[in-house]
Amino acid sequence: MFTSAAIRPVPPHRDETMSENGFRLYDMVDVFANDGWWFGFISGKIGEEHYVYFPTTADNIAYPRDVLRFHQEWSNGKWIFLPRP
Repeated sequence: MFTSAAIRPVPPHRDETMSENGFRLYDMVDVFANDGWWFGFISGKIGEEHYVYFPTTADNIAYPRDVLRFHQEWSNGKWIFLPRP
């Protein structure tokens, strides 16, 4: 059984710190799909869709921006953003 200390809060939004063009090639992102958040990398953009490469499955799938967020890590009781490549 999990204790309350093991439950992470929802990560903060980063919209205010996004560049004017939004996500860039190779940015680490999380995608909300299939009832959960999945880690991947931005691998391209065509029109309004961002392609995300998932290293665990080698899939490359297009998503609209509204299901993407910058990847964050839970470390020492707080969310941290990893530096952009």
